[in-house]
Amino acid sequence: MRPCWLGGAAVLLLAASACSKDPTEPVLSPVEILVASGDGQFGALGQALPLPLQVLVRTASSSTPRKDVGVLWQVVEGEATFTGSPATLTDESGSAFASLRLGSMPGEVVVRATVTEQESVTVDFTLFAVDRPTLDALSADEATAGATISLSGDSFSPTAEHNVVLFSGIRGRVTSAGPSQLDVVVPTCLPTRSVQVTVQLGAVKSESRTLAVLGGTETTVLEAGDFLDVADDAGFSCPRMPGLDGAGYLVLAQSASTIGAAQHAFDLTGLAGGASTLARRGALARSTQAGSGAPPFQVSFEDALRRREAGLVREGIGRERRTPQRAASAVPNVGDHRTFHVLNVDSEFDEVDAVAQYVGSHGVLYVDETAPAGGLSQVDLAAFGRRFDDVIYPTITSAFGSESDLDANDRVVILFTPTVNRLTPKGSDGFVGGFYYGVDLLPERAGSNAGEVFYALVPDPSGLHSDPRPKARVLEVTPAVLAHEFQHMVHFNQRVLALEAASNEALWLSEGLAQMAEELAARVYEEAQSEGDTELFREGNTSRARQYLFNPADVSLIVASGRGSLAERGAGWLFVLYLAAQKGGGILAQLTATTSTGTDNVVARMGLAWEEVLADWWAALYLDGESVGSRLTYPGLDLRDLLGTDYVLEPEVLAATDFARSGSLWSSSAQYYIVVPALEGSVTLRLGGEEGGASPSNAALRMRVLRLN
Repeated sequence: MRPCWLGGAAVLLLAASACSKDPTEPVLSPVEILVASGDGQFGALGQALPLPLQVLVRTASSSTPRKDVGVLWQVVEGEATFTGSPATLTDESGSAFASLRLGSMPGEVVVRATVTEQESVTVDFTLFAVDRPTLDALSADEATAGATISLSGDSFSPTAEHNVVLFSGIRGRVTSAGPSQLDVVVPTCLPTRSVQVTVQLGAVKSESRTLAVLGGTETTVLEAGDFLDVADDAGFSCPRMPGLDGAGYLVLAQSASTIGAAQHAFDLTGLAGGASTLARRGALARSTQAGSGAPPFQVSFEDALRRREAGLVREGIGRERRTPQRAASAVPNVGDHRTFHVLNVDSEFDEVDAVAQYVGSHGVLYVDETAPAGGLSQVDLAAFGRRFDDVIYPTITSAFGSESDLDANDRVVILFTPTVNRLTPKGSDGFVGGFYYGVDLLPERAGSNAGEVFYALVPDPSGLHSDPRPKARVLEVTPAVLAHEFQHMVHFNQRVLALEAASNEALWLSEGLAQMAEELAARVYEEAQSEGDTELFREGNTSRARQYLFNPADVSLIVASGRGSLAERGAGWLFVLYLAAQKGGGILAQLTATTSTGTDNVVARMGLAWEEVLADWWAALYLDGESVGSRLTYPGLDLRDLLGTDYVLEPEVLAATDFARSGSLWSSSAQYYIVVPALEGSVTLRLGGEEGGASPSNAALRMRVLRLN
């Protein structure tokens, strides 16, 4: 059987099949369980709830999502049944799900999710089984905006805030509620026009009634470049944007939630002043992470290593020892032999005998004695070594800090071995070009080389060890991978070894920093006007960034683990690039040498709330290069020039008529729109939750409206 555990750390390598429980598996460390999505839903009697219930299980001390943790779901109050097994396991994102069908009795339903190995760790969902409301009549056929009208009917909620009364999608505030009558204020943001009034309990709607509204004249006037942020979970806020002087607006529907891997339903309404009909409701397909594209092996393999390292740090292993436990090593000489332990495709270690072929000021290049003939020549190795010594090493250490030197040889080892080639099965989409593994910096662990080692594939034009890899391709791919992985090596030293952090950095931010290392190396060559070398280090980042910009609503910036798609990586790089442009290169070292994690780390360095940082960044992605405030740009960069002609961020344009757009947003994601009111008209905007109702507070739905011209 393929081993599941290696030195106490969970192994998740490539697409390896799931392992059974092992008696050597450590006891589950203390965890916490959070509501991710699905709380507060209303559903019709006898019907399935529109959304599944989702929890997130993560380590209590470090907020690291935990996979394969048992979660038991129970109905503890009310009448409902599960449509699947109530015994579930968390996935790679730490999420577990349950789907529910409500019973025939109206009232509250409370569902409890319990961590099976820690029964005191629970969280409750409060849900509502309701009859469909009926709206029989309005107290008036006409009303002035701001006036109070009465609605008569049946099956309303006696709790005022549960009743969502919409005036063609714009919510009015209920001031008094009973089962058969509601008093509601006509929204002051409505223009003069006819509207359709409905009553909703969650997504359970009544039929509509028509009301003629005499609107006010007050609008929200912005100068070009100014913006308005709307944060209103209940969805009462409704700015009315004028079309004077041909104004157009960038509208960002966004989730600022920090609960990774959750999705949050949204409904954006635009009500045109003077319009009498509602344009086609364009319900966007509920986004799925599958739309981000399959990851190549380099990405999925590297993510697996980072998760394994996180397990080691979580166990406290990184704090066992702080000094080398063996005598200082002499600087190797060309021709010296050394045996290495190299992680293989079976999650074990190969013993690799290698010979030192290049010894530089910062790096030593070893080549596996079993490497195919006709591989890297001495000229190739010398050029590769000089690239590390002269560019990669000084660039990364000056920006992020120094690496450790456990083996006391003042060098980073770069080992070219066919074991890396064999990590990629033949016929795969992409391949593993190289990696660093933190176990080498933990001398007490099985398989550790007790020193700083980067592993790279070898040229294999005949395909002896995997698909053919010609020398030119190896030399094209490996430099950027080395810069990326060397930053991870430095990061591990600065965070875990030096500061004794209780956890690794969140994967999304760790990868963004490592990708920034590639960009910094590219800039060195760009300044030297070496176009080919610049692209060696930059092309991967710009390609991934374009994948993100093609559909940013489909990608969570803070995805904590899982598939590690190219679009997710593109988002991370664009975000860290923005942070560095805003605060200067010094922020990279600050983000690296800290015990803070993820969004808390960013907030501490930026001095702004998370939702503000996100909204500014999303605006900058579209506005960079325009005459707007510096927070809304990449200072010193022209993003469109950097990414080339394929700048694929193209918001949907919504012009002059009523509109409604609905869909879902991943935590920390955004959907872009351009809204253009009629020249002498206006558009009233509202962002709501599922089917236009209120949104749960943990969704952190926000709307930014920015005038473009």
